[in-house]
Amino acid sequence: MMIIFLITVLGGCSVAPPESTVELAITEYFERNQYKVVKLEIEKIEGVPLFEKRYMGTPGYVVEVLSITLEAQADKSIDIKKGNQLTFSNAKIRVRQDPVNKTVWHVSIISGINVL
Repeated sequence: MMIIFLITVLGGCSVAPPESTVELAITEYFERNQYKVVKLEIEKIEGVPLFEKRYMGTPGYVVEVLSITLEAQADKSIDIKKGNQLTFSNAKIRVRQDPVNKTVWHVSIISGINVL
């Protein structure tokens, strides 16, 4: 009984979203910001660290991105013109489950990808 309790507390109450769902959330995020995701390699999806979890909050996961290539769909700055491709490695993207539609996930925090 104690083992089941510990697994529930440490593991959380939710199951990580499938990789295809995470890819869709990331792709939609960048499309809204006028970038096309040309290539996306996800290394792993892990639960948010225990000390960052909120009691009864929406589930969140950290996606470790091995590599992502974005293509600007519009002129973004002097250095980033439409059609330019930008590749980033070893980035982390946090995704959170939508509080109403439990099948939808949203990007909430990005680190290691510096685009305008």
